[in-house]
Amino acid sequence: MMIYVGNIAYSMTAEELKELFTPFGNVLSVKIIVDKMSGRSKGYGFVEMESDEDGVKAIQSLNDSQVKGRNIKVNNAFRKSDVKPDEAKPE
Repeated sequence: MMIYVGNIAYSMTAEELKELFTPFGNVLSVKIIVDKMSGRSKGYGFVEMESDEDGVKAIQSLNDSQVKGRNIKVNNAFRKSDVKPDEAKPE
């Protein structure tokens, strides 16, 4: 299960993010999105959990919790290709 994690501290490392999710189950991958030009964190990332059940537990436990002084947002990640054109937000 792929999980979106938003509003993370700019100083947070991928290893710290992995440690945050490890108590809920096996973490397959962690990626913090960085600006291509500056190399600085954009304040969000993705965590892939081995099972959907573990992912749901992590989302329920961690969403809106305070980590490094910030209330993080944790929810199911959707790939852009998963959104049907009629469901896309109008621009």
